[in-house]
Amino acid sequence: MSRPLTPEDVFQLHPKIRWAAFSTNGKVVFCQMRPGLKSYTSDAEDRAFMELGPLIMTAVAERLTLSGGAGKLENVLVNMGKDSVLLTKIRDGYLAISVDRAEAFGVFQEIDQSIRQLE
Repeated sequence: MSRPLTPEDVFQLHPKIRWAAFSTNGKVVFCQMRPGLKSYTSDAEDRAFMELGPLIMTAVAERLTLSGGAGKLENVLVNMGKDSVLLTKIRDGYLAISVDRAEAFGVFQEIDQSIRQLE
């Protein structure tokens, strides 16, 4: 079994990652801003989101993959005014990564393969 995933593992993927969270079975394992950055949301809001948000959002998105024609769901992207959050299923849980929205598309493309290595 591999060692537990940490926020530091996620932050090392790219310097533009602002926030990282991981939950499994509705339990938040970690939920942390990159040191030195101010969050757009409260810790309580982030934790409440991570309890069920990724499960619900990915379950709804997976309805598009039932036939298999489009392939397997890989990620769910949530865009807000200032921030974008990428949700990915890994290690029997859900990883969430946020980046400033203006830079999100490029950053998420750059780290796509690196996220798979966290598995």
